[in-house]
Amino acid sequence: MEQSILPVESIQERDVDLILLEELSTDSSFCDWFVKELNLPNLSSVNGTWRSISAFGLGETDILFSYNSNEKKIFVLIENKLDASFQDEQFNRYIKRADEYLTKKECDNAFAILIAPKLYCENQSDFENYLTYEKIAERLEFVGTKRNLFKRNLLQIATEKLRRGYQPINSVPVQNFWHSYWRFKEENYPSLIMKKPDIVPHNSDWPMLYDDRLKNIVFYHKLGQGNTDATFKGYPEEVEFKVKELLPEWAKFEKHRKSFSIRIFSGKIDRTKDFTEQVDNVNNGLKNLERIRNWIIENNNWLQQSV
Repeated sequence: MEQSILPVESIQERDVDLILLEELSTDSSFCDWFVKELNLPNLSSVNGTWRSISAFGLGETDILFSYNSNEKKIFVLIENKLDASFQDEQFNRYIKRADEYLTKKECDNAFAILIAPKLYCENQSDFENYLTYEKIAERLEFVGTKRNLFKRNLLQIATEKLRRGYQPINSVPVQNFWHSYWRFKEENYPSLIMKKPDIVPHNSDWPMLYDDRLKNIVFYHKLGQGNTDATFKGYPEEVEFKVKELLPEWAKFEKHRKSFSIRIFSGKIDRTKDFTEQVDNVNNGLKNLERIRNWIIENNNWLQQSV
């Protein structure tokens, strides 16, 4: 049989579920790599991995991974997506399930993460913490056993399937909201730069804003979460430590997988609902982004020296 012929014609989400289930159930080195890539608490020992877990009447977790970090029991709730759209409130149900596990003391900490092709991860705005198919394929190739190379090929087929078929689908109500948001920002906060919206898919929930004076800092208005973040990308640890040291009481520090943010909660906003009914929270969010921006500029001397 020619080597150029694919081992399977198409990969489905269920196939990737089983690859992840096997790796997390049988390879401790993969588990250790997995939690480090996601910037989760260090792994001491693995408790188990389960697929398709329904809990608390709040929907289904694709994969539940449990491990210990010293004396703490950690749950990782994994949503695996290949090419299907998120269901309504899917991310929020993951968060609610995680909270229920904590409330019922079934674990000491719980995290909801997304695993999907890079293209999918970068075109969604629900899961802040994600791991791409491409990264997992690189890990499998690095290990280099015949079995792992075969599974790497399967993930590459899945990624190519999404790349060939991906077309962003515009959502008219969400597009209308984003256009109203952009016009309001232009009129009231012109010093924050935002690209005029074009096609706006249904799950687009994080307007991104910039200030040309601040290199590698993106301002996110995370509508559904209600958070307004200034996210520092590619900065060394000394900047992170300096931000923590100087951070004013009105803001919080948030650590992400490969970045960190200054955050203020500004009120939740539903991008599918009427803009005018939520304009107070929009204004509050933009005002807080401007407040964070101004604080960063006031402290820009040490920031410039660290870039």
